[in-house]
Amino acid sequence: MKLTRLVAFAFVSFFCYGIVNWMMSTSHFHLQAKIISLPEMWQGLLIALVLYFVGILAVYLNRMLGFYVLGIVILIYSLGLVNALMSGYQSTAGMEIKLLLEVIGAIGLGINFYTLVLLTRWRHKTN
Repeated sequence: MKLTRLVAFAFVSFFCYGIVNWMMSTSHFHLQAKIISLPEMWQGLLIALVLYFVGILAVYLNRMLGFYVLGIVILIYSLGLVNALMSGYQSTAGMEIKLLLEVIGAIGLGINFYTLVLLTRWRHKTN
C-alpha cells in the first residue's frame, strides 16, 4: 500500500467536506437557520485545508506522529459531516437538496472511515 493512496483519500475527504460546507453555508438551499457569510465559509475551508496539509506533512516527516495528527483531523471533520447531516435533515430545504446533502455527506463519512482504516493499517506496518 502506497502513501500516495492515503494522501489521495485525505484530499477526497477534504473535497467532500468542502462541498458539504458550501451547501450548508449558502442561503439559497435553506439548510441552516443561521446564515453563514461567505468570508466565514472561506475561513472555515482555509482552516480545514491547513489542518489537512499539516496532517499530511506530518505523515511524510514523522510517520508515527503523522498518523495521529491526520487521524484526529479526519475525525474532527467527520463530526462536522455528521452535524451537517443532522442539520440538513431537520432543515426546511427541498427534498432534492436534502438528498444531495445526505448522499455527499454519507460518501464523505465513508471515505473518512476508509482513510482511518488505511492510517491504522499503515501504522501497524511501520510500527
